[in-house]
Amino acid sequence: MRLYILSLSLVAVCIPQHTKAATFPAEIHRCHPGETDCIVQTANDLLGSYARKGLPAASFPVVEPFHLKKVQLTDGHSGSLNLKFSLRDVDVVGLSTVKFDRAVGFSPDPATSKFELYGSLPKLTIRSKYNADGRILILPIQGDGDADISFENVKFSTKFKPALHPKNGKMFLTVDKLKVLLEPQRMNIKLANLFNGDQALGSHMNQFLNENWSDVWVELQPAVQSTISDIIKIILDNMFKDFAYQDFMDI
Repeated sequence: MRLYILSLSLVAVCIPQHTKAATFPAEIHRCHPGETDCIVQTANDLLGSYARKGLPAASFPVVEPFHLKKVQLTDGHSGSLNLKFSLRDVDVVGLSTVKFDRAVGFSPDPATSKFELYGSLPKLTIRSKYNADGRILILPIQGDGDADISFENVKFSTKFKPALHPKNGKMFLTVDKLKVLLEPQRMNIKLANLFNGDQALGSHMNQFLNENWSDVWVELQPAVQSTISDIIKIILDNMFKDFAYQDFMDI
């Protein structure tokens, strides 16, 4: 299963052209390389303080909620699903509640360093319009309406590998590869207007999806994780385009 984000509300991020030096904002505490406890605290402070309003001085966007125009969750050719399932006008809610508790790497040399963060969040919710047509597990499904998909008590980790762009004696980064892992203890699904508004069939399908949420999650997990990966990549590249690695770290 492969996720395709067709359009994002943020401008596209490309390899930066640095025309002038930006001053790193004092609002963000700078940690020494490898000082992972400091990295964890700074990441938590940044999300807690600026997720809902952003921090333009650091090129940190508003991430609560994070809006996506369209996401293709399944293409009808994967696993136990024979289903085309797409979302539009998507709001991802809950990223501001991530609490990191461990970091790995963030060493002086970004070419050889690991970049890993681990934590959890109480709830992550995807709210959108949806279109579904096909079969999920053993049942046919068809609908077009409001979707509310939430994940509770989620273990969260993200790892990324940077590409390096030396300029004027400093090292600028872009995200080359990024991976997110989500492990929820529960998933809740509510799809409105199933089967042309048939209340009985719609209620039965929502009940079935929630009773069998772990099987549904196995099928949707790659696409949901890819969605969050792309969001984080956008956030990081947005910041990396203006600031060198030496600006983020107290080197």
